[in-house]
Amino acid sequence: MHPSFSILKIVTLCLVCAASSPAALPAGDAAGTLDIGPLALQPAAAVYIVKQGAAINARVTAHRGSRAEGERLLVRAFGPDERISFWQYCEPGRKPVSFGPGDGEVWGIPLPQPAKPRPGEMIFDADIPLVADGVHQIRLVGGARNSTARVSLPPGTAWGISCQNGTWSPWEGQPEKMFVYIPPRAEELQIVGGPLRILDETGKQIAESTTDNLRTLTTIPVTRTDVVWQVEFPSPDNWRIRASAGFPFILCSSPDAARAIKASVEILPDGTVVAWKFQRRIAELLPALLSPENVGKADDLIVPLASREAEWLKNPERNVHLLDNYGLFSTVAWSLRHQNVDPASHWAGAINGWQERIGRPAPENRWDRLRSLPDLWAGITPRNGSMAENLAEAALLDAPFNPWSGRKELLYRATAAALSDLLALTESEVWPGVEADLDPYPGFMAFPVAQKTFPVYGLAAPRMPPEVRDVWTEGLRHIVDRMFTEQLVTTRNQSSHFPLAWQIFANGSGDPRYAEIARAEARRFIEGQSPAGYHMEATGPDGSYIGMTHWHLAMYYRQSGGDPAMLESLRRSYRFFNHTVAPEPDGTMLGGFNFNHRVGDGFFNEQWGGARGILDDVLPESAIWTTTAAWKRRAASRVEALPRTLQRDLEPNYLALGNLETPRYLYWTDKPDLGVTWPACESRSFIRNFADELIAVKRPGYYATVYVGRPATDKHYIRNRERFRRPLPDDAENRGGEPQPRQITPFLGGGLSSFSTPAYGHAVLATNWTPLAHHGLVATKADGTRWWEDYFSTAFTLDERASSLSVTGKVEGLPLSYERRYLFRDNQVEIMLTLKAGADLSLETLVENIPVPLGAAKPNGATLRLRSAASADAAGASVAQGFVVTDNTGGGVEFVLDQSRRVVLRPDGLQRRGLQIGRAEISLPVVFRKGESVTLSCTIRSLRESSR
Repeated sequence: MHPSFSILKIVTLCLVCAASSPAALPAGDAAGTLDIGPLALQPAAAVYIVKQGAAINARVTAHRGSRAEGERLLVRAFGPDERISFWQYCEPGRKPVSFGPGDGEVWGIPLPQPAKPRPGEMIFDADIPLVADGVHQIRLVGGARNSTARVSLPPGTAWGISCQNGTWSPWEGQPEKMFVYIPPRAEELQIVGGPLRILDETGKQIAESTTDNLRTLTTIPVTRTDVVWQVEFPSPDNWRIRASAGFPFILCSSPDAARAIKASVEILPDGTVVAWKFQRRIAELLPALLSPENVGKADDLIVPLASREAEWLKNPERNVHLLDNYGLFSTVAWSLRHQNVDPASHWAGAINGWQERIGRPAPENRWDRLRSLPDLWAGITPRNGSMAENLAEAALLDAPFNPWSGRKELLYRATAAALSDLLALTESEVWPGVEADLDPYPGFMAFPVAQKTFPVYGLAAPRMPPEVRDVWTEGLRHIVDRMFTEQLVTTRNQSSHFPLAWQIFANGSGDPRYAEIARAEARRFIEGQSPAGYHMEATGPDGSYIGMTHWHLAMYYRQSGGDPAMLESLRRSYRFFNHTVAPEPDGTMLGGFNFNHRVGDGFFNEQWGGARGILDDVLPESAIWTTTAAWKRRAASRVEALPRTLQRDLEPNYLALGNLETPRYLYWTDKPDLGVTWPACESRSFIRNFADELIAVKRPGYYATVYVGRPATDKHYIRNRERFRRPLPDDAENRGGEPQPRQITPFLGGGLSSFSTPAYGHAVLATNWTPLAHHGLVATKADGTRWWEDYFSTAFTLDERASSLSVTGKVEGLPLSYERRYLFRDNQVEIMLTLKAGADLSLETLVENIPVPLGAAKPNGATLRLRSAASADAAGASVAQGFVVTDNTGGGVEFVLDQSRRVVLRPDGLQRRGLQIGRAEISLPVVFRKGESVTLSCTIRSLRESSR
């Protein structure tokens, strides 16, 4: 069929479907068709079509699923040469032609998706002509996992189907038996789910799974290759599997179809097995790329950095960023020494990982084993971060201290390393070794695309010969097209890798379509930003992990040429987190982080440094961090060590997963925009409500924050709270133990996150390390289990005119409700806690816990003591009217109770990175009658205020 017919057909359908939503197509229409589907896109499917003789059409239709959510649908077709022949993207509310058409790829105008989608409506309908003889592919990706697709072919057509690394499920009219080709080099097949039976080429059953549980793994050893197995589904209407780990698992309509499709692998002349024809072209190009005139000799290329020490020392504050473990010069010389530049080697181009494998007995001496291999990550090399990128960056960096500036050898070596990794890309269009084999979770592919795969392409590809750039672009396009429709994950630092990676691809390829895709991905990311300003981690804020997100978004901003929407997004996020910190008297920043949903560090330990040093000229909310005491101390220490660093033989650190510091050199400015101040240091008083989550209060005498939100949508996101039901092992909470920063949970409920004064700094600092490091209630039952505020019950009322905040909730697992009322006066905070029992209640202990920062994080020291107390009892408790925390200058903060109460001070709480969280435990009644209530009042103020 001529393409012009498709134009007429699609345009006509546009008019029809604007008025109605057609029903699902039948298994075969009146003219007689072979219908494959409807296939649930979870999220992907690839249909292989064996075409011989006259040209045919493949009709592809797609319908929205049962959810009202729209679908992000990409339809692609590949000819027998595996060159793309059709590409169309559809998204609700967006003009379908906005990402195309590309030359020779798209015919006609696809169905428009309305901005308000309706379940079941048709979203795509097109005829795709298949002209050349051989195996064609139609690949579909539905990133929202809310669509079904059908491919209709002439009767008798041989075909196969792969759901890539996603979930397979039944479709209408599926054959009772299907067939799978076992390619050379295959060693095993891993399948999760079922039920299914697998028979080998003799008809003998070799595996069976009786459950559709996707956590149930079946591993099937391969004893013979170049054979066809039979797959049976005993419950044809009720099964689901994932099956892309081991070799390309393509279910075919017949044994002949399986042999024609051959698991879609390519066998190279030296016996190497790959999944794509573009990889054959890479193998053909590698010998020329690795020729001596292109890559040189390592010994000739390596130049001691110390030979240019005088140049390094001319601007040491800037230049040290290149010598950090996360800077480009940390790996260049090492990579030159260790890269395999033997064109005849199976490991040609690999920088590392090959040395310990090449001498092993087969098959352990090979990377083409069609499955994930230990320690190999996103290619044929380990998780080597930015080694190839650093080679390219060193070749392109025009600086007098750089001995490799302008050396084409490093560009060719970087290209060979990246292309050799690309040989391992799977039929599923995802990397092996990154946990994506049997799980389509988008975050697994996020890390490699921005840390390893795409940065080197953006640098080197535009400077390579056209045939090299073209094959490199073709290979990476598979990754972009497979992933760009995917969902944002709740751990947004992972999704933040994608806008940057896609923008780098757009820059390297010069294809404006992908520049628009990158911009659209960035917009989608921004639209997912919390109204409070942060980008979520496990659905809530996280003051440490946000640094990775900030770093990627800052780099996207730079790579995009300055996307203003992204800059504003970063500003909002920094504004939120800057309100969670305040300076100590020496300028060291601290702040509470009981609201963190992922890790146990505050914004003062922003991972990866965030946007600091990258956007200093345009984002003062980030640039201000370069004025902090910690940043200055680190910079001074590195500058002082610079001469010694130049003398060392630098080697890569395993933790150097990405080229984090080089951008701080590239975007260095000696005139940062410092047009903001810390919120805690603003001259005027304020109460700010960040979208009903964070309440920040500035008064003449103090700065305080209270987190009142509950952003998690399900207990799944706070499941770690069960780890803290009993005291931590080895009495760690009372003996200065160290928390496990990844085994944490948010401790919310409306207690103070922080309280600090200008003279003393922080006197209250709540963390997510343990319930004994948050401000709030901690109850212990007779069985020894601990209970605190119910995450989901928090509510609050803020009266800014009256300077009051009331937070209500209940204690999880107990018939005990509370109200915590704050009155924010100019020089003190007054807190009244009221408890009320909903039933008779008897507890082992019940305390109001107040976390106090101690240790090296307090530059002037910090000492806890009681206010005029009687002697302590056997449990360490004294009767006192409060307590005081003081420093070695005589400054401090006092906590004055409404009456003398039993108080225990515990200074030896958990500690990490110099921050120790001591605490005061104020005893409350342990026996309540139904309806009984008790109150506790506490005033927090500077000692200087109390002496006036």
